[in-house]
Amino acid sequence: MKNFVPPPFKPDLLIRGGHLQTLASLRAPGQQIAADANHVVELPDGDAIVLHENAAVDGGAVDGGRSAGQSAAPEIGRRGPFGDGGFGDGAVDGRAVVLFHGLSGCHGSPYMIRLAGRFVRLGWTVYRVDMRGCGAARDLSRGLSHAGRSEDVLAALDFVARRHPDSPLAAVGVSLGGNQLLRLAGRVGAGLDARPEWFDRLERIAVVAPPIDLVRCSENMERLSRRLYNYYFIRTLFERIAPAVREREHFQKIASLGRPKTLLELDDRLTAPLSGFQGALEYYRQCGATHVTASNPVKTLVLAAKDDPIVPADCFIHARWPDRTRVLLTATGGHAGFVGRQRSYWMDDCLVAWLNRL
Repeated sequence: MKNFVPPPFKPDLLIRGGHLQTLASLRAPGQQIAADANHVVELPDGDAIVLHENAAVDGGAVDGGRSAGQSAAPEIGRRGPFGDGGFGDGAVDGRAVVLFHGLSGCHGSPYMIRLAGRFVRLGWTVYRVDMRGCGAARDLSRGLSHAGRSEDVLAALDFVARRHPDSPLAAVGVSLGGNQLLRLAGRVGAGLDARPEWFDRLERIAVVAPPIDLVRCSENMERLSRRLYNYYFIRTLFERIAPAVREREHFQKIASLGRPKTLLELDDRLTAPLSGFQGALEYYRQCGATHVTASNPVKTLVLAAKDDPIVPADCFIHARWPDRTRVLLTATGGHAGFVGRQRSYWMDDCLVAWLNRL
């Protein structure tokens, strides 16, 4: 995909380095966007995810004249009641994009809100996914979302594909959601998972700072300089643990020992055993998308920064990428930050430029 020319990235002069870029990305958008409808999608094991749908803004064939990086679209529609996983009022026309959040995120994460606003203004129907145990799906799961939940990505895309039976599809995954999305595409391409009948309509995907090499990322997070990030993620994850997970005997046993100090400890003591893995190392080796990136048949944009404090740049340098994948590795940008001049979000501009070529 060498013919794709991204918009130029000029980092904010006051937000220098990967740490500040990462922290700046957490700033809440100036305006919110409420879902027009919410859909509960049941998973084969009885858990569920929730898709928050925003219909395209009428006449939104262009970006509403809004300058790059401006806040998301104003609140539109009303938050509908949860559905039963059906297809609502029937088939929907027009392009659809599905957004997957990262670790400790949900449909209300700042980047999810910003991207939803951008895409509805461009005439897309947008689905922001709450993965199992996250956001509106918190009370609907006994299991945890983790890097290998590509089957949950498949369930979300399958729902949207059936709801838009004649439309082109696209997807964006940020951080952990990016690994899940890449893992699905690579496993389908490698023949490890069945190829859905709608798969050829998944015309483009994009991933931002995906932790594709979980072993390498874990090693990086063990560094003393990364303890603040460990603390943030662990505290947030423990605060949002689903009630049904808290009731599980293994969780109560782990909780009685006190909170883990690093993500490696968390994954080894909690994520892995509650998800059917022998330990963190087995979980990392089986769930990192780096093993299947070369088999990905979908046109893909990978966006990452060399100063990302969470996902080391060598994960992308050493991975095998097919010709249909474009890897953009910028000098700065932090972890899913990419904050440009006047507090604009170059990441959003780049994703829009990539997907709006459909």
